[in-house]
Amino acid sequence: KSIIFASSGINAEWPLRPGMKDRDDAIDKGDELEKELNEMKEELLKAEFEKKELERRLKLTEDELDAQNTLRSELKKKTISLQVEDERIKEDMKGQVQAILEMEQLVSLIDQRYEELEVDYNETMEDLNAL
Repeated sequence: KSIIFASSGINAEWPLRPGMKDRDDAIDKGDELEKELNEMKEELLKAEFEKKELERRLKLTEDELDAQNTLRSELKKKTISLQVEDERIKEDMKGQVQAILEMEQLVSLIDQRYEELEVDYNETMEDLNAL
């Protein structure tokens, strides 16, 4: 390896003993592997964070779907209740219309009977006056 001496700025080669080059290469290789390992750990942490975020979003989506299903069920119940109430009102109205028709017929019969009684009364009065 070459070393630059700070005081002189001279670039000097350090004399290597046998096996030192292999040791230095192994250290460099170890440093590279440690750097790769640290990068992989960082990627793993990022992936775990993303996983937790996706799980949180999924939970929110599930909760939202549950809320929508609950709301849909409530709306169906209300719709059925309103349909039943609508049918009851229709039946009541039919009954009221029928009662009105019957009352009109009764009034018509009363009017007819009144006219008949009026004619009978007038005829009776005429007969009494004739006597």
